[in-house]
Amino acid sequence: MRLHSDPARFSITAFLADQVALVARHERLSPGAALLRLRELSQDQRGRRSLLAMVAAVERQETDPVEAGKIAAVRREMAAWMEAAAE
Repeated sequence: MRLHSDPARFSITAFLADQVALVARHERLSPGAALLRLRELSQDQRGRRSLLAMVAAVERQETDPVEAGKIAAVRREMAAWMEAAAE
């Protein structure tokens, strides 16, 4: 499944859809199960760190440079949001 994020422009809809897709891809889950897992991981700092590590792992495995750029954009946004949540 191709991701929707555009590294040049932020879209909350694409960002959320891609987070679900990346969790689904990494943990081999259905989209619904991936959404529940995303919510679970987002509950605390430890889970958010695990989520960021998960996305970084998917990024390292991606061979398509366009998709890798999209994953990097999602990872950067996630890291920024997690930093703000930690404050």
